[in-house]
Amino acid sequence: MAKDASGHPEVDKDWDVPYQPADFLDLDRASIPLTGKTPAPALVEFVHQLITAEGPIHEEVLLLHAREVLHLKSFTSPRKKLVLAAVEQLVEGGRVAVEGDFFDLPGRPCRYARRPFPGLTKRTVERVAPAERRTALAGLIHDEPGRPYGEVVADAVRFFGWTPGTPGAKSALASDLYRLRDQGRIAGWPDSLVVQASS
Repeated sequence: MAKDASGHPEVDKDWDVPYQPADFLDLDRASIPLTGKTPAPALVEFVHQLITAEGPIHEEVLLLHAREVLHLKSFTSPRKKLVLAAVEQLVEGGRVAVEGDFFDLPGRPCRYARRPFPGLTKRTVERVAPAERRTALAGLIHDEPGRPYGEVVADAVRFFGWTPGTPGAKSALASDLYRLRDQGRIAGWPDSLVVQASS
């Protein structure tokens, strides 16, 4: 792993970015049919573009954003099934990877942690991919090395727009920190955390 000027392992300086839904201003919504028994090629490509722009994206967020982009008041069960069938086609074709309830491009590392954009609804803990939470934790540790475990967790809670009372936030982030430690990506456990250079 490369090191920065201060001798710390290099982390992408732009790991902290605002979460913004994908921009589909030029999309011809009429060209994306949501009828039939199997998804039309245009729907499959639209879903792929959405995952490319927003992955790792939770299944429910994908459905929500697809509905918003297509200007639909509601998503009936048949329409949801078509969108998920499009995802399935992409997975079978090797164009999309699945990890739990999240979709992303195969082999794409999670380089960014996305903080809530002002005015938009914050994602719940369950809708932020573990890889993205770990990117935030590693970024926070890199930016301010030598802090204790509890401080880093509290910072990550604030980063994602949650509060100390947000259900599952602290436990999920604590689990992510343990994972980073067990993978050898952080050292100084638990009182003086630093990003660990790989050998």
